Amino acid sequence: MAFLAPLCPNLPTTSSYLRSSKLCSLKLNKEEDKIAFMITPKSRGHSLKVIRSVLNNRNSSINDSGVTEPAKILLERLFAQTQKLEEQMSRDSQLPEDVQLVLNLEVLESDLHAALAALQKKEEDLQDAERIVLLEHSELKRAKEELEQREEEIAAACSNHEQLEEELKRANLNLASQAGQIEDLKLQLKEKDQDIAAAQSALSLKEEEMNKMRNELVTKSEEAAKTDSDLQSKARLLSEANKVMRKQEDELQGLRKAIRDKGEELEFSLTLRKLEEEKLKVAEANLEKRTMEWLLAQEELRKMAEEASKHAGETNETLEDFGRVKKLLADVRSELVSSQKSLASSRQKMEEQEVQLEKQLAELEEQKRSIVSYMASLKDAQIEVERERVKLRVAEARNKELEQDLAMEKELMEELQEELKKERSSLQQAIQEMSFLQEELERKNTEFEEMHNILQVKESESVDAKLEIQHLKSEQTTLQLILEEKDLELLNARKKLEELNQEIGELKMLMNNREDQLIQATTMLKEKDKHVQMMQDDLYDAKLKFSEAETVVERIVELTNKLVMSIKVEDSDAMRAFDDMGDKFLQQLLEKNKDDFSMHKKQLETELKLTTESLRMKEKEILGVQRALTIKDEELKAVLGRLGAREEELKRLKEEMKEDANDLRKLYSLVQERIGDRSIGDLAIEKLQLEAAQLEVEAATCALHKLADMSRELLNMVSLSIDADSDIGVFPENGSDTRIGVAEQSKCLTEVSLEVTRLSALTKQLVQEAGIVDAE
Repeated sequence: MAFLAPLCPNLPTTSSYLRSSKLCSLKLNKEEDKIAFMITPKSRGHSLKVIRSVLNNRNSSINDSGVTEPAKILLERLFAQTQKLEEQMSRDSQLPEDVQLVLNLEVLESDLHAALAALQKKEEDLQDAERIVLLEHSELKRAKEELEQREEEIAAACSNHEQLEEELKRANLNLASQAGQIEDLKLQLKEKDQDIAAAQSALSLKEEEMNKMRNELVTKSEEAAKTDSDLQSKARLLSEANKVMRKQEDELQGLRKAIRDKGEELEFSLTLRKLEEEKLKVAEANLEKRTMEWLLAQEELRKMAEEASKHAGETNETLEDFGRVKKLLADVRSELVSSQKSLASSRQKMEEQEVQLEKQLAELEEQKRSIVSYMASLKDAQIEVERERVKLRVAEARNKELEQDLAMEKELMEELQEELKKERSSLQQAIQEMSFLQEELERKNTEFEEMHNILQVKESESVDAKLEIQHLKSEQTTLQLILEEKDLELLNARKKLEELNQEIGELKMLMNNREDQLIQATTMLKEKDKHVQMMQDDLYDAKLKFSEAETVVERIVELTNKLVMSIKVEDSDAMRAFDDMGDKFLQQLLEKNKDDFSMHKKQLETELKLTTESLRMKEKEILGVQRALTIKDEELKAVLGRLGAREEELKRLKEEMKEDANDLRKLYSLVQERIGDRSIGDLAIEKLQLEAAQLEVEAATCALHKLADMSRELLNMVSLSIDADSDIGVFPENGSDTRIGVAEQSKCLTEVSLEVTRLSALTKQLVQEAGIVDAE
């Protein structure tokens, strides 16, 4: 832009000023690069923290505002500076303002370099974010592997649960068979009771017949009593005689027994005496042996004393042995004294027994004499008894007839009694069978109770297994939901990364276009500088020609001054003509320079206007992109807020499910407490109620699965809405699609609320039924 040099005397210094400004801009760019290089680690750390918070927090928004804000600020600065340049270009087109334009262009270059550095930072941060996303993806794979292991554990628990159910079915079949057997035994007991009642009725009839026979016997016995009274008067004498005879015989027998006893006692005393004599001999022999041992021990003690006197050094060790030996000797002495005392006492006893035996022999001789006198008196009494027996035989013949009649009646009574005994034996057998059946019933009842207890234990185990399976399934579902959420977050993060990469690509394209435009502008400026230098050269040539013309004019003036005096008239006319020619030539030269300058200025103004218009168009495009990005950020924030609310609802539903599971456990514990006082029918009713509760729980789990599916659909709808929002950012005319997505999301929310109300109604119903069961 040095083509204005002829007009301003200070213009030759503009090239140096431009060079110095370029150097300053280069220094500033280097300093900005250094500052950017110093800032990048902090921005990287900040971006890493942002990305980690995005991946760890579910409710955090996936937004890179910490990285995109500096680029946006720089772009806004660029647009503001371009607008200032346009305003300056539109206002005036003077030389110092052109210099400011050059400076502003250099500032634009520095800002563009700063924007490029910020974009490079953003690329590095995005690469770090991609690495973190890959790490999170590996962690998700590990979590999926853990989920597979959990699924295997759940499958093993399900197999165990199926085995327990099969065992329960078998136990139920065994219980049913045992219940049938018990019912059969009860029927048999009823039949036996009926048989026993019939036998008892028959016995009562026979007892009545026996009573009749007894009455007849009583009448006949009265008749026999009358005859007996006659015979008794006659038999009294015989009985008295018989009594006397019997007494005498008894006395004789007693005397004989006493004699025999005395003889046996004598023999026994003799044998005892012999045994005691033998014992005395043995004791004397033992005493002799012990005395010999005692003497030997004393000799040994003497020897030991002599040895002890010899071995005075070992006295301390042998003193204890001497003490022990002395104790043994004292014990032996005490035993000898006691044995001597026992021998003396045994000898005294033997002497006393000899005296008693002599007394007993004298008594036996006296008894023999009395027996002989009794024998004589007995013979006289027997003769008298035989006489009276002859008289009694006649009376006995009469009594025999009566006795025969009584015998016949007794035989009948005996036959009846035998029949009664047989029937009683049959009754006893029936009673024994009844007792045996009752024992079997008790045994069956005990077995039934044991099986029932085993069934209760297995049912509790099955319920615990079911609860564990449900807990594992709930954990699996929660982990799956978490994995799905993480997958969705990863997908959203990837989409955001792709969008950011696209934005970076667009910004790079814009920056490349701007760089191309800057390069073009710099090339144009260089060309214009060359053109200005050419114009300066032309002006310098014109100045030289002008100076030459001035010298020529001065020479002509000198010549004219010399010729003034000679030829005044002719010279004056010639000078006027020459002056007119010089003025015309100078005017033509100046007009040519002005026309060239105006043409160049107009060309430069038109080029600047075109560049400003292109910059305005690009600024408008960038502003539209920024507005679309802000709209997208707002929509993403709204969607993430909805997702956070949805996650809170899911957490609340999970807590409600846990509360429902705890309520079910409480119900089961209450049912187990109530089982102890219930019968089989009550247990069956409670089993049916438990099955109904299990069906309701399954319905609740199905509803929860539906809720999970609805949440997945919601997440898919959210992802679709995010895609639709990205489409809106590119094509802002499609606003109706977002409204449709919002309407669908509201429908999904209403469906979720309906499912939640249904779950709450199911839990209330379960609690009410549990309260009814407790009341029953």
